[in-house]
Order: sequence, then structure tokens, then C-alpha cells
Amino acid sequence: MALPRILKDLFTLPTASFRESAVLDYLADACGKLVGVQLKYDRYGNLLAHYRRGSQKIPPLAFVAHTDHPGFVALEMVDNHTLRAAFRGGVRPEFFADAKVRLFDGAGWIKGRVLEITQQSPPPAGGGPSRPEEVLVRVRGTVEPGAPGMWDLPDPVLRGDRVLARDCDDLAGVGAMVTLLQRLVRKHARGEVYCLFTRAEELGFIGALGAARAETLPKHMRVISVETSSALPHAPIGGGVIIRVGDRSAVYPPELTSFCLRVAQQLAKRRRGFAFQRKLMDGGACEANAFLAHGYTATGICLALGNYHNMDIARRKIGSEYVSLRDWQGMVNLFEALVLDEQGPDVGDTSLAERLDKLFKKYETQLEARE
Repeated sequence: MALPRILKDLFTLPTASFRESAVLDYLADACGKLVGVQLKYDRYGNLLAHYRRGSQKIPPLAFVAHTDHPGFVALEMVDNHTLRAAFRGGVRPEFFADAKVRLFDGAGWIKGRVLEITQQSPPPAGGGPSRPEEVLVRVRGTVEPGAPGMWDLPDPVLRGDRVLARDCDDLAGVGAMVTLLQRLVRKHARGEVYCLFTRAEELGFIGALGAARAETLPKHMRVISVETSSALPHAPIGGGVIIRVGDRSAVYPPELTSFCLRVAQQLAKRRRGFAFQRKLMDGGACEANAFLAHGYTATGICLALGNYHNMDIARRKIGSEYVSLRDWQGMVNLFEALVLDEQGPDVGDTSLAERLDKLFKKYETQLEARE
């Protein structure tokens, strides 16, 4: 196996909340080359790709993934070697001490180390650690204001089935959506799908909230939030793509989740090696919440993620995130099956109802016979 080109490309680009232009420019170029894919930006800078071929009898699906990752944004040079920078995203304070950083100035990376945290958010009302919001960084050169920065970690690599990168969250999801569009175009597939690439998710679904408020996606559309979510004991990396029944904030509408489950079950019967999991991934929250809050029907599909937000808990230091390549490939296969399913989201998994009805009929006469 080799690391797919789309993942290698995306995982080498700089990104941070509100500084996603390198990723968005890459997506506009990659998707703009696809015949039959229409592109537009909404008023908040989210990028929408729309594929349609042939007449459609069922409402299209929309996949949504974010283009940012927890990272730094340069604010000002305090002196010749000290940068004041904002940090945008959820990483615990203990991981910042002397951590290596790289900032992108438009021509290349400028490296440095975190000197100290100078500003933190108040602890959340529900408990938990505060978030660093500003830091001082010792840098090896002048960094212009607005430059995005990331942890100084190796370029993406494939080790066995494991993909390691600075920012699997959520560029792995972004890459899966682009691959879906490429596959549909290559096969001249009859179907319709929207792929929405959002901004500033790491600060609280800001781009997705803007898209929901602006109705970038029509209200009748079913939305599937695409994510990486911290691996859990019952949801391991390598166990297959995950149909997400809910997250830390919400349980998703059962009819749309059941549709995803039905399609996954059918795909597993006809495609050897396809594996999936149906899990409550409550280690975090995803953009489905932004759409649910604005009246959309939404659910989630994700990959189990190692070293969530680059926090290597075992080694107590910043480390590369990682996902399973087979899980990622299964995600793309499931996306394609969902788009091409001819029954649509209104037909979910009826196996449970059928089993319960059969069981009831078996014992119905005894229930009616009162002693």
C-alpha cells in the first residue's frame, strides 16, 4: 500500500482557524478540474462542491468536513527572535512547554519553540482545563502577522496500515470527500451530492454555523458530518469506518443514522474486506450539531483517531495524529454507496422492526390468553 496522493498533499499544507486558505485553494484547484462538479464560496468563505449527473428521484446528501486544525496564528514580533501568537483550538496547557512549532510565511516554514503561555481561556462551566489562547514563541526568523502555524511534526508517512500526520483532523475527512467526487466523475456515475468544506471548526463550528444560518445547503438536505474522533476502547482504530449515532452533545436522528447503517450492511455483503462500526463517539462534538441547531436533519460518519489534537497522552508530549488507511478507504467506499443508493434516506434499516414483529407474532396468542 502507498499513501494516497490526496492525503499526502493535504497533510503537508499549513492550516489554522481563519487561516485555511492553503487548503481551500488546493481544494478549489482539485475540484475545479472535475467535469460535472460546480464550485462556489458562500459569504463566510466555506467552499461548496456540487456533483450531479442524470435526473434524481431522491433528495441529495451533503457531506461536511472542516479544513482547519488546532494551530497558531502570528500576531506580532516582540523582538528579533520572539513572536506573540494566538492559539486556536483545544490542546491542554501541559503540552505547550518547550514544544516545537513551525509557521508558514508564504515561502516556507520558520521554526521555533513555545516559550510560555501568556493568555488562557477561563475553565469551562462543566469542568475541565482552560485553553491556551496566546503564547510567546522563540523563532529563527521574522514572521509576518497572520501567518498560520502548526506543531513541528514530520511530514505524513504510512507505516503499515497507520497514516501519521500533523493534521488528520479533519483533513482526512476532507480528502475522503474529494476522493468521492473524483470517483463519481471518473465513473460517470448517475447521482447527486454536495460536499461542503468549512472553516474555523476548532473554535466551535464557526464556519458550519455560518453555512447553516446562510442556508448554504438547502434546508431539506440531509447532512452527514465527516470527522475524525478520538479512538475509544469500544471504537478502535482499524475496526472500520464509524457510523456515529451521536457525540458528546447530541444523539443524532435515528432515521438518517439507520439509512447509513442499512447501506453499510449491504456494502459489507457485497464488498469483501469492508468493515464498519456503529458507535456513540462521545469524546468530542462535531459539526452535525451546528446543522441540527438550525433545523437540518444531520448525522455523522467518522474515523477513529489516535493522538487527538496531537496530544500523545502516553508520552505526555505533542505527537503526530494517526488513522487507519483501511478505515479511510472504507469511508470513501461508504460515501459512494450512500450517494448511489437508489432507495434513499427515507428507507432505513428495517431488520430490527422485522425481528421484533416476528417475535411478537410468535407469542401474541399467549399474551392474549389471560390466566
